[in-house]
Amino acid sequence: MLKSKIENRLNDYVEGTDLFFVDVKITPQQKITLFVDGKQNITIDKCAEISRMLEAYLEEEKLVGEKYTLEVSSPGMLEPFKVIQQYQKSIDRLVEVLKKDGNKYQGILKKVEEDGIQLEAQTLKNKKVVATNLIDIPFEYIKATKKLITFK
Repeated sequence: MLKSKIENRLNDYVEGTDLFFVDVKITPQQKITLFVDGKQNITIDKCAEISRMLEAYLEEEKLVGEKYTLEVSSPGMLEPFKVIQQYQKSIDRLVEVLKKDGNKYQGILKKVEEDGIQLEAQTLKNKKVVATNLIDIPFEYIKATKKLITFK
């Protein structure tokens, strides 16, 4: 119940902006961790603004007790994608897709549609790309997708 109220409040708050709600985690000890991102990267000031807004909402609506912790941040670089906007933000970037059948693909995210993604998959040999091909992967077959960080 608390989670859905926070999700609804955040979705209302970010509607019409370049921000988007990613996830909320709540522990039994009332530690609330909220992940928000944007088409551009979200700033610390924006996280603080969201935190103040949400804190006022939680207390006004008496949704939490006196002892709770609230943390607002962007999702970590190594965290799997949770919402379609994260995919859209990562077009033309290197990602790793783990399918539910255990197969793993690395490649450049080329397209994001309602029902899935298109990946320019790379076949690697000795850490060098030896072939690429376009593959379509429906969201229903994706277990996890993460950005890959490369250093040249």
